[in-house]
Parts: sequence; C-alpha cells; structure tokens
Amino acid sequence: MSDNPAEFWTDQTSVIFTSFWGWSPETWGTIGWTGQRGLTRRANLLQELSDPFIAMIYVTNSSRQEELQGRIVGFYLVSHEIGHRNDFTHPIHHDMSEGKWEHSLRAVRAFSYLPEYRLQVADLDASLLDRALSVAGMGEILTDANQIALLRETPWVENEVYRSLWQGGDFEEEFEPMRGFTRAGPANRNGYVVSSSAQQLKRQLYILRLDGSMDAYLGKAADGKQIYKVGLSASPELRRSSLQSALPRGAFNWMVHVHTTNGNPDDGFSFEAAVTGEYAMKKHLAQNSEWLGGEFYLASESDIESAWKLGQEAALKYQTP
Repeated sequence: MSDNPAEFWTDQTSVIFTSFWGWSPETWGTIGWTGQRGLTRRANLLQELSDPFIAMIYVTNSSRQEELQGRIVGFYLVSHEIGHRNDFTHPIHHDMSEGKWEHSLRAVRAFSYLPEYRLQVADLDASLLDRALSVAGMGEILTDANQIALLRETPWVENEVYRSLWQGGDFEEEFEPMRGFTRAGPANRNGYVVSSSAQQLKRQLYILRLDGSMDAYLGKAADGKQIYKVGLSASPELRRSSLQSALPRGAFNWMVHVHTTNGNPDDGFSFEAAVTGEYAMKKHLAQNSEWLGGEFYLASESDIESAWKLGQEAALKYQTP
C-alpha cells in the first residue's frame, strides 16, 4: 500500500462532476458524451482538464439501485484516450441505450466511497441538483477548494475498473486468461490503494448471513441452520457487497446480520480490539457449529447470538481494560 494513497490526486488534478444511472466500474470503464454537442464538449474539456483527471459520480434518482439514489458513490481517474463507449465497456452494455455516450474517454482506475460515508449531492452543493440535466449531459468542472477537499477526504477504496483486452483492434498485450470478456484479475498491477481517511477508521465487528435455501446450497439437510460469515472491517456493507458480487446472479444473497456501528460509523474498535473480538466469535463457532472453511460457519441462530455477544464483550474488554 502506498504511503501516500492519493498521490494521483494532487492540487493540480482537475475534477469534473457528473451523474450515472448506476455504479458498476467493473463493467463500465468510461465517461462519455452524446451527440454533436457532446463531441464538442469532450473536445473543449480535453483542452481544460489535466491528464489524467478525476470524474466524480453521483447516482440519479431514477436509478434502479435505490440505495444509491442521490448519493456520490465514487470516482474515476480518467485519461485523455478517446474512443467509442463500446471500446471501454463490457459487451453486456453494447446493445443498451444505442447512440448514448458514444464520445468517450477511458477510465484507468476506479474508486468507491465506503457505503457508510457516502455523501448526498446536497452535502456537497445543493444547487447542483438545480443543474441536474446539465451536470448529467455535459459534466461540470469543480473549482471550489472546500468541495474538492471534502470529496478527497471522504473515505474511499480502490476497486476494479473494466479494461478491454483489445485496444485499436489489436491485443493490448500477450494472451491472458479471460473471465467472460474482462481480464482475469485487476488491471492495476501494483495493488489497490485506500485513502488515508479510510485507513484511520475504526474497525467494526460484523456477521453476514447467506439467505436462500441452505439445503440446496450445501447439498444436504441444513436442519434449520444458516451459513454465516464473521469478521471485522471498516465497512461491513462494502464487505457484504464484495462477497455478493463474487456470486452469479441467483437466489442466494449475502445480508448484514449484525454489526457494531449502531447507526454511527464513527463507533467502533481499534484494529487490535476488533481482532480480539473476531477471535472470540470464531472460537465459539468452531466449538459449537460446523466450520465451512475460511470465516464461514453453518450455525444455529442461538449459536450466532452467543458468538456475537462474546465477540463484543472481548473487544470492549480489550479496548477498555
């Protein structure tokens, strides 16, 4: 991990603000403009913006991702490499919204704000909503130093951004294993970075629950028990969503069963205290439930309740001896 996680984002890095219908950088690695007006806008911006620049994204209120509506969800680091939107997006998008965002620029990295800390657009600038159509269609350059500082200091983590194996019709490099139409692994060879503010966050204990037919998942009778995952994280919701994204779409969904934030993400434990609490939960479940590998257990509700109580008590005892 870099000693200066935001070294790519300096005071000289331009920041543009725009909106999307959703947030899935792993399949959508671009920002783009539509029509002749959009082509002109892209040309003008390339003369004004640093290379690369930050493209800050909020999700519109019409999005199907209801939990993201009106939220500033993340940002791209965008190059000046021009192309058609299909050059920079997964083929699942190529037949959708034909003619939209065709004048595109390639995003080279992507970053998501921790779910518990996502800002509403009004938290940044309520007047941006009055210019929603312009912001969505053309993008707006941010120049207010306080706004930019707020966006840079809100906790974020890096995540995968879509990169095509083809550039200009040729292979970008020698053959690599493929996963669908994307690379088998992140494009960033040096490891993902986390903002300084995210590194300094307190850790939360959590238990995730897998919802669905446990009998079908296990291939045997679960006897009313469910699959749980225990752990610690600065963002239990981000941990849940990363596990969910690793599953094919279907009838199984990871849910946050319990966590220690109690509605205030600033509540929590030191890393060492959280590790102590996590160990207490694992020890109890290892003795009283079926271990499924890693941090996963097939357990009854009563055993989970006991593990959760023991974990919190151990973490609190460590933190306040």
